[in-house]
Amino acid sequence: RSGRHMNQTPHRNSLTGVGFLMKRSLFPKGGSLLSLALWISVAGVALGVAMLMLVLAVMSGFLDFLQNKYTDITSPLVVIPRTEKVAGVNVKAQLEAIPGVEAVTPFGLSQAMLISNGVGGVTLEGISLSDSFRVTDWKRIWQEPPGESIPGEKNWIWIGKGLSEKLRIKSGDTVQLMLGTNPLQTVPFVVRAITKFGIHEHDLRYAYIDISQLQDLFFQGKFQPFFKMKLGAVSVNEAKNRIVEEFGDSVSVKKWSDINQNIFRAVKHQKIMLFWVLDIVVALAGMNVINLLMMSTYQRKRDVAILRAMGMRFKSIVFFFVGQGTLVGLMGIGSGVLLGFGLCHLVERFQPELLSEAIYNVTRLPLKVQLGDLILVCGAALLLCMVFSVIPALKAALSRPVQALRYE
Repeated sequence: RSGRHMNQTPHRNSLTGVGFLMKRSLFPKGGSLLSLALWISVAGVALGVAMLMLVLAVMSGFLDFLQNKYTDITSPLVVIPRTEKVAGVNVKAQLEAIPGVEAVTPFGLSQAMLISNGVGGVTLEGISLSDSFRVTDWKRIWQEPPGESIPGEKNWIWIGKGLSEKLRIKSGDTVQLMLGTNPLQTVPFVVRAITKFGIHEHDLRYAYIDISQLQDLFFQGKFQPFFKMKLGAVSVNEAKNRIVEEFGDSVSVKKWSDINQNIFRAVKHQKIMLFWVLDIVVALAGMNVINLLMMSTYQRKRDVAILRAMGMRFKSIVFFFVGQGTLVGLMGIGSGVLLGFGLCHLVERFQPELLSEAIYNVTRLPLKVQLGDLILVCGAALLLCMVFSVIPALKAALSRPVQALRYE
């Protein structure tokens, strides 16, 4: 019993010593320069974390914004039949029979020139009014909704807001579509609606007509449409796998992210690069921890020497200084997260409309704080603070009590 008590005493002394040093470092009586340096280090880490949170929230907001808009434009999945392999097959009916697929609508694409107060190149998308509303929420997309349809009217067209502004077209105007036939011919269409998907390039280049008109004007009846679809309680990947199982290689199935992969890759790469660039700011703030702990090592050398002489272990001294750096990091991270949420709220609420919609597709910054980004920011900041604490900790632990107390 006596031997076990003697073995436990150094361990208890070590823990008591660590607690004593930690208390004197963080809460000195009467304040000190070391205490000021500690809170400056905390503030530096907090500012770095808050900046990184804000930038990642903006990039995540852009990704979420683009995902929602491009999903509206294309739908979660687009099926492109291979004409020679689906001849005589009712692709639409087979797609609707697949579990998880709620609605399917055909569409087609072609190119033309639109003439009215100028000339603009357009991508014409042929849609089926009978079931397009089941897939696309046109009521939300219409900037100027169509009025009452004229019975039997086929030559109607919906144009994007950007195109209407460029050519000064309003709902009810008659425009001419120039077809790329030989010889060239123009066909009059009446503008029945102005659409706005929220992607400037799309609203500037796209127009919508009836799919039967698209077939008659551009394909002379030989036409195999593509298909958009609305999914139910099933993931995009699962629905894609089911379609591939059903049709094999007779169709090509594209996700919205595949169709618009360039823009999403660009934004994701920018987000990654900004994270690493701004992580340098957090690292610079974390380097204040080295200065803090070097000061702490110098000012606490007498305390450390006495505790070492009393039997305090090497690893306990290292634990104290690394723990102090970790505690500074945790305090900075906690303050930074609160500050980051506050900055995101202020920017979202009071930001000026400075962005050009023609360049960024938005006039205001979209912000979205994601849990994964938050964990990544906090983990990186904490790791940096702990790493920067190791050098001062080893320096203090390797010091000799006799040399530290020589002039005391």
